[in-house]
Formats: sequence, structure tokens, C-alpha cells
Amino acid sequence: MPIDPRSILLFGCNALLLLLTQLVNSSLANWSLHLVLFGPMLVLPALYLRHGSFFLCLLLTGLWTDAALPVSNGFFTISFLIAGTGIFVMRHRFRTEHNYHPLVIAHTVNLASILLLAFSMGPGALTSPGYWIQVTVTLLLSHLTLLAVAPWFFNFERMLFSLLPVDTEPEDLPIH
Repeated sequence: MPIDPRSILLFGCNALLLLLTQLVNSSLANWSLHLVLFGPMLVLPALYLRHGSFFLCLLLTGLWTDAALPVSNGFFTISFLIAGTGIFVMRHRFRTEHNYHPLVIAHTVNLASILLLAFSMGPGALTSPGYWIQVTVTLLLSHLTLLAVAPWFFNFERMLFSLLPVDTEPEDLPIH
């Protein structure tokens, strides 16, 4: 089959995580707080899928995120594909049967996403101390939440793999 059905399953999980994050963010808006939880969305597609299916999953996830959030065109699509490609290239170094390596990768990607968003706001915001306080609070709140959400999310994706008739093991890279 040219497209791995796991890519559609992982995209659905990513869309669910984005929706749940937006629901929590709408509740936190009264306190001017928000969560950024993009890290877990990129990890398992990059670790489990072959390049074509991985690319399709992250492309759809990036387009979905760009459509859902107020950013410039293609911001998340391009950044997800770049970050996911970095994980994909080094995936033979990570163990996927436990959550330790995926959790570390998710925190790293999430940190990069928050910093990329922070520096994309323009020179006016970068000089404001209040802006950097808001970025720091967002960073801390997001990473504390990620400690609980990411393991749940990875186990949820793996559970769906085992419930549905799809392969539960990561694809091996061809040796050249």
C-alpha cells in the first residue's frame, strides 16, 4: 500500500490534540495564559513511518494547525516538516518502545516551537520586557503540562495502533 494507514491515524490523533489544546486555551484566555503543545505531534510520525507517509502526516498536521491558528501562511507546515525531518534523520538513535526518548524529543521540539513563535512576532515585541515574561510563562506552563500530556498522548497513539489492524512496530530504515 503506498500510504501507510498509520499516517492517517496519527494525523487524527494530532488533530485531536490540537482541538483539546485549543479548548484548554480558550479557558485560560481570561488569565492571558496559553499552552503550546506541538512537540508530541511530530514525534511518533517521524519515528514510526516511512518517509512518504511521514511527510503526508506532518504536511496534513501543519496545514491543519496553520488553518486553526492565527499565524502567517505556511508557518507551522514548514516548521513541522523541518523539525520532523530532523527527527526522521536521527530516528535510528532513539528507542520507541518506552516514552523516555519520545518525551525528550517532544520537549525539545516544543521548546523550539515556542522560541520560533516568539522570534516571529517582529522587532517591536522583541524589545518589550512584558513580552518576554509572557513567553517565559507560556514556556513553563507548556512544559509542565507536557510532562503529563505527552506520555498519555504517546500511549493513546500506541493503543490505537494495537486496537486497529495496523502494524505496531516502527518501520526500519533501508540499509544502503
